[in-house]
Amino acid sequence: MAAGWVASCVAWTAATSAALWSAAPTPDPSAALAPAALALSADFVLETADNQGTETVSGALSFVPGGDVCVAVKRPTSQEMHLSRRELVILYPDRDLAFVAHVAPNHAPPMLDALAAGIADPGSTLPSSSKLLERRRAEGNLFTRWRVVDEGGQEMGEMRTGESRGGVFSIDLLDQAGHPQRRFSFGDRVRVGARSVPRTVEAEYFAPGGARTRRERWTLANVIRFDQRAPSIGCARLGPQTKVQELPW
Repeated sequence: MAAGWVASCVAWTAATSAALWSAAPTPDPSAALAPAALALSADFVLETADNQGTETVSGALSFVPGGDVCVAVKRPTSQEMHLSRRELVILYPDRDLAFVAHVAPNHAPPMLDALAAGIADPGSTLPSSSKLLERRRAEGNLFTRWRVVDEGGQEMGEMRTGESRGGVFSIDLLDQAGHPQRRFSFGDRVRVGARSVPRTVEAEYFAPGGARTRRERWTLANVIRFDQRAPSIGCARLGPQTKVQELPW
């Protein structure tokens, strides 16, 4: 069995994604980021809490021009992850063992969507049929409410956002009954090229009906523009002797 943070995220996604994505509005933060424009690297600490307990991992990650993401988990267990739109590869370098999952289009891995949500313009992540319900200013901040409508015209729920001059500080996704499905909060930001990147992100995920199932807190440091000349880190390159197992999605 795969072990460690990346694999636990995969297990959580496989167990909950069908219910999560069928019941919740379906913005896609990663789709809203122009692949050529998002290019950054950072060190990270991630704290997670769910019904399996709590865990803290640390490492480095890169958003690579072209749309891929590479993650190197350094502690507590050495792991590498390469995420593309079609495939997720998890590599355990010390064991020369890899797990590969073919990502279903409507069940995208949520393990990095909190970071992507903090970088993308919230409105651009919604289906084009979505409708702006409210736009108001209060105490120097901008608040918006969107009715999320899929391409078939079906209403899915609401997205509510709060934005200051520095950038978005909150995103709430609710189902049609008004129950929370996902909630993101963003802290102070740093400019990386044309992007405003939050250095702290808190994410909460809820089951249908509104019960919280998972909480994450990301802390980023040394956030810089991705350097293509630097050695790649965490891109899960498989060798000729690497043992490969498929993960169900």
